[in-house]
Amino acid sequence: MKKIILSMICGLLLVFPAMSLAASLYGSVGVGPAWVSDSDVSVDGFFDGTAEFDTGYFVGAAVGYMREPFRLDAELSYMASDMDTYAGFPADAEIDALTFLANGYYDFNTGGPMKPYITAGIGASTIEISEPGFSDEDDTVFAYQVGFGVGYELSETLILDCRYRFMSGQDMEFSAGGSTVEVEIASHNLTVGVRIPFY
Repeated sequence: MKKIILSMICGLLLVFPAMSLAASLYGSVGVGPAWVSDSDVSVDGFFDGTAEFDTGYFVGAAVGYMREPFRLDAELSYMASDMDTYAGFPADAEIDALTFLANGYYDFNTGGPMKPYITAGIGASTIEISEPGFSDEDDTVFAYQVGFGVGYELSETLILDCRYRFMSGQDMEFSAGGSTVEVEIASHNLTVGVRIPFY
């Protein structure tokens, strides 16, 4: 599965040079809160309990090509959140995810400085669960995102970017005590950042 994910990412990145004609390179950064959805946990295929999380945070940076009304970029992001309860009992664990995505965007031209957009992307995420006194567990899984946002042109070389997106993918899977544990991972993210076109 990991080889398939990497092949998909490489294929998407090959699209970038094809857009270079009459296109502009840009960079972007964003930061904001992340709300990890309640996660069902199963052991050997049987439901074991639900994990609930505190509000976490998300940071990301990307580089890409812009050829109106389309954009493509490659993004690296990090998300972290503390587990609040598991199966109704207090928990002292942390989940974090390092994610690489190839994203596409469509910008709606309003004739003014404000441009709403929609976005979707696919890639891979390395998710880690750590808890004091226990070994850290991690897994690399297929990941995707869908969302929408709005960009506001502060100047020709600076765009304020506000975005919502939903991120999810394959269940995280690891072995514990001879059993196979699967954890659903999904999050809602709000970010505020900037895009910098390089004309």
